[in-house]
Amino acid sequence: MKVEGYPNGNWIGPTIIDHVRRGVDCYEEEIFGPVMEIVRVDTLQEAIDFANSNPWGNGSAIFTKSGHSARQYQN
Repeated sequence: MKVEGYPNGNWIGPTIIDHVRRGVDCYEEEIFGPVMEIVRVDTLQEAIDFANSNPWGNGSAIFTKSGHSARQYQN
């Protein structure tokens, strides 16, 4: 959505983007706004590698059925 007075910028409302992968613009570029990106991975190591490969690293969370994986990701 274009915002009046900001011809070179856009505004996005509260948004959830699911199934984010490397190479997708919302992953490669910093987004300013209330946006949550969901990345689905198969292994704990894949989650760690994915989180560490993003230059922005504003925050992350893990949702898992494995308490062990959650504790490992936290460290």
